[in-house]
Amino acid sequence: MKLITFTLATLLTISSFAQTGIRGVTKSESGEILPFSTVYVKGTTNGTTSNSEGQFFLKTSAGTQVIVAQYVGYKVVEKQITLNAGQTIQFDFVLQEQALQLKEVVVTAGDEDPAYRVIREAIRKRKFYENEVSAFKTDAYLKGLFRLDDKPNKILGQKITIDTGILYLSESVSEFSFELPDKVSERMISSKVSGDEQGFSFNKASDFNINAYSKFIDLDMEREYVSPISPQAFLFYDYRLLGFFEEGGKLINKIRVIPKRETDPVFEGIVYIVEDEWRFHTIDLFVTKARGLEFIDSLKINQVFAPAEYDIWMPISQKYSFKFGAFGFKGSGYYIGVYSNYKVEPNYEAYKAANLYDAKFGAVEEEADLFQEEDFTAEVLVVEEGSNERDTAYWRNIRPVPLTAIEVEDYHVKDSIRVVKESVPYKDSVDNETNKLTIGNIFLSGYSHSNSVEEKYWSLPAVISIFQYNTVEGFVPEIQPTIWKQVDGRTKYWIRPAVRYGFSNERFNAKIEGSYRKLDNKFTRFYAGGGRYISQFDESESITPFINSYVTLVSGENFLKIFEKSFAYVRFQQELKNGILMNTKLEYASRDTLSNTTDFTFHKSDGEDFTINQPVNAELADTSFPSHQALIFETTFRFRFKQTYATRPDRKFIYSSKYPEVFLTYRKGIKAAGGDIDFDFLQLRVSDDMKLGLIGTSTYAIGAGAFLNDNAVTFVDFKHFAGNQTSLSQVGKSFKFELLPFYQFSTTEPYLEAHYEHHFNEFIFNKIPYVKKLNLQAVASLNYLTHDTIGNYLEVGAGIEHIFKFMRVDYYWAFRNSEFVDSGFRIGVGF
Repeated sequence: MKLITFTLATLLTISSFAQTGIRGVTKSESGEILPFSTVYVKGTTNGTTSNSEGQFFLKTSAGTQVIVAQYVGYKVVEKQITLNAGQTIQFDFVLQEQALQLKEVVVTAGDEDPAYRVIREAIRKRKFYENEVSAFKTDAYLKGLFRLDDKPNKILGQKITIDTGILYLSESVSEFSFELPDKVSERMISSKVSGDEQGFSFNKASDFNINAYSKFIDLDMEREYVSPISPQAFLFYDYRLLGFFEEGGKLINKIRVIPKRETDPVFEGIVYIVEDEWRFHTIDLFVTKARGLEFIDSLKINQVFAPAEYDIWMPISQKYSFKFGAFGFKGSGYYIGVYSNYKVEPNYEAYKAANLYDAKFGAVEEEADLFQEEDFTAEVLVVEEGSNERDTAYWRNIRPVPLTAIEVEDYHVKDSIRVVKESVPYKDSVDNETNKLTIGNIFLSGYSHSNSVEEKYWSLPAVISIFQYNTVEGFVPEIQPTIWKQVDGRTKYWIRPAVRYGFSNERFNAKIEGSYRKLDNKFTRFYAGGGRYISQFDESESITPFINSYVTLVSGENFLKIFEKSFAYVRFQQELKNGILMNTKLEYASRDTLSNTTDFTFHKSDGEDFTINQPVNAELADTSFPSHQALIFETTFRFRFKQTYATRPDRKFIYSSKYPEVFLTYRKGIKAAGGDIDFDFLQLRVSDDMKLGLIGTSTYAIGAGAFLNDNAVTFVDFKHFAGNQTSLSQVGKSFKFELLPFYQFSTTEPYLEAHYEHHFNEFIFNKIPYVKKLNLQAVASLNYLTHDTIGNYLEVGAGIEHIFKFMRVDYYWAFRNSEFVDSGFRIGVGF
């Protein structure tokens, strides 16, 4: 009886996954495999893409239908097929090379190529096609693969343990929705990651929702790329008509897209445009590293379009393939997207504006909107519970693009060894290897020790980062080990003790800090710390200990100003609502002033002495202070309006907001429990990044604040500004000045500061012969500060970045109340 039950259950299982469809291979007449061909049911957007070995599987309904196969440069093949329910047949598509025809046009010297006529018409229709669809929803299958082909053995003394081969292989199936102008919603219903049974795919359909009709194509690089049919296209491209062919009663023009200059942000390749309709049939374009790709050597984009509802052409397959190389690593990869079951809402207003409404829809009543307002929220991606638990039979039934032999092997091998890799002996053996001490990690990169079984770790800083020097403590070693615990790869808590000893002032200081993280979707964290330690007057560290050590020893200038505090604090962070993050801190501290104890420097100059440890300030003649206690409460709210995010069963991921980021801070000195400080301070900060098309990207940061009362404040409590009197700059810091003297204009007065930086990327230097090969980028800066004491202070800067890929050099001029006060070079490091 059990055997019968088991047999029946097995048969039912097999029948439930019986597939109706067609499988086969796409190849040329010579037998050459045609990888990534498009195969679909004629008259529908139900299609698939063959894999890199030309193999495809197209799932269809029972009955008679026409199957279409197409490949760039080859004639379309159609085959009528009749299938019964549950039947799968084998059929290989053999495609002939497309015999292009050329119109009988005589082109003489000085005449333009016939391609220009086609492109002009396409440009005229570009805006219509860009907005032809108000909304759509589709089923999206995505597959991503990253492969490492070569790697260095070591970097900075650290052994590279990662293996060559496939690093990432993942598939996902999603329901994707879009509505103009930029609303998206995605529900991932299936997810598979090679080697990680519980993993969730990072594939995201919205990342590949590129509208080929946009003026500029955003590839998430520093620059946007000019479309071949942009209104400015003739400034960037030349065109050549290679010929035309007929398909389904339509003439298709094949046009080569040729960049005018080698470093412009443009594409090269082939576009296929339908005659009279002037829409894309297929695009096959690529970009090279010389055109602004970052960490990628080349990127190829292929999109195939087919008619959906209302005879509106939508992408039914997309492929992005790339090669990369950096720091000795070389590899390649691709993403494939297959889109089916489109539901389309035409943009009736666009049709009316183009006088095409009557011809298209006539007296047909307009259908109701595809979506309601509540269908689109800030949650742009939901990964369903259990989406990563689909079995092999499910994927065999749902997968539209067959796996290649290499991919099948990767799944098999990694799934087989996953159990081994999760075993205690294996983890211990890996830890024994990675925990070995080397010269590189001792002196350069720091040492980390892992206990992967218990997910417990600790680390020590590199010797090169331990030693500091300042005129208060002299040479001072500082050691800050870190201990942390993870749960499923997420840090649950960390503890960081720190000790330092000044050889000149013979003073030992120590503190301990830690954090506990609640693994929820509200980013809840608890922090606490205490001890006796050194603190800068400006706790944001406008000068780092490393830079100060360098300029003090080499240049004989001591800009670092510090005091000692014995303290204890608690801090709490939580997202109150999507986009509103609260961070609250309460600290009790005993503060003590410090004095210089050494005048040692490598830079000896007669008549020049170090400045005292009390900062010079225009508002306060004496910035020293007696020992006192301070009880200070501070809360900051970060607002990201309309912040988008994704939720997975295990966590929440923040994406972005197209609006500026706002920080509101309130700080209160409480004269209670022995506290001697009494003040109320309020501050507002706003910052944002802006993409400005071909001319680059801009960033701005604006801050304003005031003391509502300053009944009892020391110089520690003043509003300090991030100045700089060294030749070294902290690249990437938003609220900073490059020539403003440290602490001189710290204030208790109401103030306003503004910072603006424009990165021209390669807009300027790619026009200069020879220089353009260096991939240098121009940058311009403005920094402004005003309050009663300083008046109006302005810095103007011009610079070059991406020198040797990581260096930046600027020259700044400073003006106070319209009078020139200073100028100088600043050098920074950053990518």
